[in-house]
Amino acid sequence: MSLFLLSWAAAEDAPPAKLEVVVEARRDAPVVAEHTLDRERVLLTPGTFEDAVRLVQSLPGVAITPEYSPTAGDIAVRGADPRETRYLLDGIEIPYLYHFNGYSSVIPTRLLDELQLLPSTFGAEHGNATGGIVDATSTWTRPEAARASANVNFVMIGTEATAPSGDDWTVRASARRSFLDLVTRDDPQYSAFPIFADGFGRLEYAPSADARWALSLVGASDEYTRFAGEPDQLDPYEQTVNPSFAFRKQYGLAQLSHRHLLGANRLDGAVAATSYGISGSMPGALDRQDLLRVQGREDALLLVKPWFHLAVGVEGRYESLALEVQTDRAWSELARESALLLRGVSASETVERVMGGAYAEARLRAGPFRFVPGVRADGDTLTGRTVVDPRFNARWKIGEDEQLRLAAGQYSQFPDLLHLAPEVGDPWLPPSVSRQAALGFDYAIAHRWELAFDVYGKLSEDLVETEVGEGPRSVDGTAWGVEVESRYRIRQRFFASASVAASRSEHDGHPSDYDQPWAVNLVGSWNVRPTWNVGLRYRASAGLPYTPIVDGTFLAASDQYEAVLGEPNSARLPFFQKVDVHVQKDWRFRTWSLALYGELWFVPPGNNVMYEVWSYDYDAQQSVAGPVVIPLLGARGEWGLPASGGE
Repeated sequence: MSLFLLSWAAAEDAPPAKLEVVVEARRDAPVVAEHTLDRERVLLTPGTFEDAVRLVQSLPGVAITPEYSPTAGDIAVRGADPRETRYLLDGIEIPYLYHFNGYSSVIPTRLLDELQLLPSTFGAEHGNATGGIVDATSTWTRPEAARASANVNFVMIGTEATAPSGDDWTVRASARRSFLDLVTRDDPQYSAFPIFADGFGRLEYAPSADARWALSLVGASDEYTRFAGEPDQLDPYEQTVNPSFAFRKQYGLAQLSHRHLLGANRLDGAVAATSYGISGSMPGALDRQDLLRVQGREDALLLVKPWFHLAVGVEGRYESLALEVQTDRAWSELARESALLLRGVSASETVERVMGGAYAEARLRAGPFRFVPGVRADGDTLTGRTVVDPRFNARWKIGEDEQLRLAAGQYSQFPDLLHLAPEVGDPWLPPSVSRQAALGFDYAIAHRWELAFDVYGKLSEDLVETEVGEGPRSVDGTAWGVEVESRYRIRQRFFASASVAASRSEHDGHPSDYDQPWAVNLVGSWNVRPTWNVGLRYRASAGLPYTPIVDGTFLAASDQYEAVLGEPNSARLPFFQKVDVHVQKDWRFRTWSLALYGELWFVPPGNNVMYEVWSYDYDAQQSVAGPVVIPLLGARGEWGLPASGGE
C-alpha cells in the first residue's frame, strides 16, 4: 500500500513544464487498505493513455484481465465479482466506469482531483459492497485564467476547458468521442464497430474559502452491432442466418454537491438523479432495461477532542427498473451483454425499492496508535431486510518509516433489482454478507523507497451467481491473498513500482469467475530530459477460469444443438502477459504547449487469448486471440498557459 499522499490538486492549473509532484507527508487515511493514484503516476504510466481509471486495473488485488477481451474493462477486486464493487463520483454511485472493452474511462483524468481504490476492509463510510470501492473525486481547484486543451489519439478525440467567471464562479466542460467506427470497415465480428462518447459539465460557486457548491452533469454512451455467434465456428447454413445483435447502453447524471467548513468541522453532501438505459435487440429477441435512480448523502467530520474525530453520515436512494424481454431461448452467446437473454425468459415488469443507510465512526489517536471502530446499518424495502455491520481498523506507527495495519469487519450488499425481479430473478434472495480481515506492514527507506506487505481473507455468504438458462442463486465463497508492493521515485526524474500478488477465490468449492492465483505488475518511467519521457510496463497473470463444454446434444424439436457443460470453471485460459512502451516529447511556447506521445502494446502470441468458442455442434473448440502488436499515437495541445519563454 502507498504510504504517502502525492498531492497534485494544484497542479491542474500549473504549466506542465513546472509541474511538481511532492511527497508532503504520510497519508493519514481512516482505512488500512487503500491505493491513491497521483498525477505523475497517471500521466506517465505506459499502457494507460493518460487514463487514471484504466490504471486501477494494474493495482495490487485487482484481477488482470486479457486486453481487448469481453472482460477487459472489468474491475474484480480481491476475488470479488465486478458487480460487488461500487464506483463513486464525489460520493454518488455511477453505473459504469469504462467504455466498451476498457478503451477509456468515462471521466477524463484532468477533471479528477483524486482517485482511490479501497480493495477491502474499508470503513463504515461506505456500504452496500462486498467487493471494493473505486472513489473518484473531481477537482475544486479554481484556475487563475481560462484554460483549454485538445487531445487526439488512436482511439478518440476530445477537448476540455476550464474558466473562472467573476470572483466566485468556475466553469468546466469536456467532450470526447471515439472515431474507429469512421475508419473501420468489413470487420468479421462487428457489422457496426463500437462507438463511445462522454461529456462532462460543471458549474462551481465558492462564495468563501469555507463554502463550495457545484452542479455537475455527466453523460456516457456505448453502442455497437455484432454477430451473435462467432462466424468461423458456424456451419455454412448457420453463417447465413447468424443474427446481428444491436447493443447500446447510456446514462446521464445530474448532481448537486457541496462542502462546508465550520471551524474544525467539515460537512460534505450530494444529491443526484441518474437515468441508465440498456437495450439489445435482434430478430426474435429483445432486452430493454431502464433504470431511474435518485440518491443523496450527507457526511460530517466533527472534532470532539484533539485526539478524537467523529465521522457520521446518512445516505438514501430510490430505484425503479422497468424491463422488457422477448426471447424463445437462452442466448449463451450474449452472456457478456445481456443477463436477461442469457436467462431465456420473456418478461415485462417494473420493480421499485427504497434503500437507506447510516454510519458512525470514531477516529481515535493514542500516541503511536490509531483506532477506528465503526458501525453501519442499511435497509432495503424490496427485500424487507436490515443489516448491521460492525467494523474496526487500527494502525501502529512503530517508527518514522514503519507502521503495522490491522482491520476486520462485516460487509453486506443487497442484490441488484434485476436479480430480485419476480419474472426473471428471485425476489427471495437475501443480502450477501462478507466477513473480512486484513493485516499489513509498511516500510520506507530514506522516505523514498516504499515497501508494503498485505495479507487478507474473506468468508462470504449468499453471493449472487448466474448460469445459462437459470435464475440467480445464492452461493457461499472464500477468498484469500498475499500482496507485496514496492515504489521508488526521484522527484521529477524517475519513478518505478512493482507488485506481486498470490490469491485464491472460490464459490461453492469451485474457482470463482475471477480467481487469479498469481499476478505481477512492473512499471518504470524516466524523464530523460526536461522535455522527454520514456516508460515501460510489464504485466503477467494466470489465466481466468471458464466452464468448458464437453459435448453437444442434438434437439430435434428445435433443430439445434444444446451444450453439455463440464465442471464449473474447471478450465483456464493461457496465462496472460503484456508489455507497454511509452515515449513522449513536450514543447512549450509562451501561452501554449504541445505534447506528442506514442505507445506500443505487445502481447506475445499464445498469451493473447481472449476467450474460447465452440463449433455449432460443440464438437470443436477454438481460442479467440487479440492482436499481438498495436502502435498508438497521440497529440495533446494546451492553451491558456502563463507566459514563459518558448523553445
